[in-house]
Formats: sequence, C-alpha cells, structure tokens
Amino acid sequence: MDIILFFQSTLRKSWQQKLAGVHMFAQERGWFVQVISRFNSPEEIRNALKEWHPIGCLVDCAMSHSAPPDKIFRDIPTVYLDQDPACSSPEHPCLLHDSAAEAKLAGAELLKLKCKSYAYIGTGKNLHWDRDRLAQFQKDVRAAGASVAVLPQTGLQEAIVKLPKPCGILGTNDDCAIKAYHAATAAGLAIPDDVAIVGIDNDEMFCEAVSPGLTSAEPDFERAGYRLAQILAEEIGKGGKRKSGKRKVEFYGPLRLVRRGSTATSSGTSPRVRRALEYIRRNACSQSICLDRIIEEMGCSRRMGTLRFRKETGRTILEEIHEHRFEKACDLLSRTRLPISTVVAHCGYRSDAFAKKMFLARTGITMREYRKSTLQQSSRR
Repeated sequence: MDIILFFQSTLRKSWQQKLAGVHMFAQERGWFVQVISRFNSPEEIRNALKEWHPIGCLVDCAMSHSAPPDKIFRDIPTVYLDQDPACSSPEHPCLLHDSAAEAKLAGAELLKLKCKSYAYIGTGKNLHWDRDRLAQFQKDVRAAGASVAVLPQTGLQEAIVKLPKPCGILGTNDDCAIKAYHAATAAGLAIPDDVAIVGIDNDEMFCEAVSPGLTSAEPDFERAGYRLAQILAEEIGKGGKRKSGKRKVEFYGPLRLVRRGSTATSSGTSPRVRRALEYIRRNACSQSICLDRIIEEMGCSRRMGTLRFRKETGRTILEEIHEHRFEKACDLLSRTRLPISTVVAHCGYRSDAFAKKMFLARTGITMREYRKSTLQQSSRR
C-alpha cells in the first residue's frame, strides 16, 4: 500500500477535520496516511522519510512561523497547508484558508446587530491570518459608517468597559474571543446585551465552555483536507517533475456560521426564554431532554413557561427541539458518511422510523436522498 506522510502542527479541532478530509480521499486512492505528530527539526523530518519511504507528503503549517525545509523533501511530491505566504515555498504547491472571507462572515453577524461600537481582539503575534482578518473587519465596519477599536492584550477588561454599549467584538479565533468574553463578564457586562462576541474556527472546546455559547465562523477544514490530498495526487501524477514559474496556490473558505447565545440579542426575548433557548441548543440532541428541565431553567410554572416561549419565539418548546435536531441531521448527512441509524441516534431520536418520517415531512425527500444531493453539490464546487 502506498504511504502518505501527514506532518501535524496542532491538536485542535481544525486538525481533526483536515485529517478526516485527507482520509476520505486516501480511501478512494488506497493510500495509507501516517501522521507525523512532531517535526520540530529537519532531522526529525529526515528520520520520518527514511522510516516510511512515502510516495508523497502533506505538511500542515497552521501553527508554524517559519518556512518548511524544502530541500529535505527534495523531489518527493509535497503539498503545504496554511503556510505563511511570507515564508512561501518556491518548490511545492500550497492550500491556504481565506482569512478575509472568514472574517467577513463572522463580522457580518455583528454588523446585523447595529452596535454602537465595534472592536477586534487578535493574538498580538503579527500572524498573517490575524492581520488579514483585522483588515477585512475594518473594511466592512467602515462601509457601515463606523470604526474598529483594536483591543490590547493587557488591560483588556478596562478597554472593553470604555467601549460604547452595546458593542460587537470579533475575535481572530475562538481562543481570543473567549478572552474578551471573560473580560466582559468579569466587568459585570451582559452577554450579548452589552457585548456581543463572535469567534472564528468553531472549536467546541471554547465555544461551548461558556454560557451563553460563543457564535463562531467555521472554516471548511474537512473539504480543505480532501482538496489537499487531491492536489498531492496531481503532484504524484507529474512524477516529481515541476514546471518552472509561479508555484500553485489555492484557497479554501468558510463553511458556515454557527450561531450561539453570544449574539442572540433580541428586544422581544425575555431572559427566561433566552435561558430556555440556550438550554435547548445545548441539549436538544440528548435523549434525556425533557420539558420539566427546560421549565426549571426558565424559573416559572409550566403553563407560564410554555405560553411565554411560544409568544416570544413563534414556536412551541417541542418544535424548537425538533428544529435543532433537524439542523443536526442535515449537518451530519452532508458532512459525514455515518450510517443513517447512527445519524438518527446522534440527533437524539429513539426511533429510526419516527426520525425518517419527520425528515421526509420537512424536506419532501428521504435522508438518503438528501445526503446524495448534498454530496453531488459538494463535488461540483
């Protein structure tokens, strides 16, 4: 079996999704993908190449700040992922995430709220994707007739307090957004009424660690992994021969915006109903979710809770639960190849037949037909 080495740079969710995309293509080609979790020195790379004798290499440079050692890979077909353009490889093609497009999607969620002020919190490390996201956010906010305050790494709480309220804050990633989130709540500010916050990456480790949860723009990491392997296959097909001239660079963009409570401002929604909505969002796909627990979260009688929920949201509590389960089913059907019965279980349904009936009534097609149609659309992108 042909061996592909995938040099890993991070343990975060983004890596797992990239790897899933690579594996998907590798299965089609009959490749074996060996992950190299450490490559801090040229010697470690040389040792991996000697041990595995790969037909090609994939190098994730998302957390790297220096140029990869092209001379070590020599004529081995190699493709880089998320490499800093300033440290570009003259030898090998590269796939980059579109940082500006990700910031545009995330920033649009804040601009819809028509905040009195806007701010940005970056890493403070002058990273290329950080700069690109700030520049795009500044451009979009200026187009809306406002400006962006760049938040400091120290004195963050005081800086947020000084911003006119309500304010909207974009974090260059979820980690930075959560720093702003904690600084705001430590200052006694309400999320999202005083401060609305959006991150980028949709890493649940951060987004679900707070309540209300963090809204975040998710890059299409899995598709990036699949395309990365495709490009490598093209390089392997060239037999190691490269044409002179500008190297090949492609971009992948955002997949979706995942809305959570950090941007769920609404003058018509009471705190009781907001608490219920947040609880449902987090637990809708659990088979243990029940009306009594949701009413307990609202802190009122069952009759008052059900009436108020319907009046303020336009849906019953049960309809809200089914809405989240439907969204989860669509997501799993379009992103994974999990068996239908497994998808149903992940969505919190005890009965396959009931879930399939609900899905058919909602869409007019079966789950299997929905999956087929989304895969066909993805292949045409």
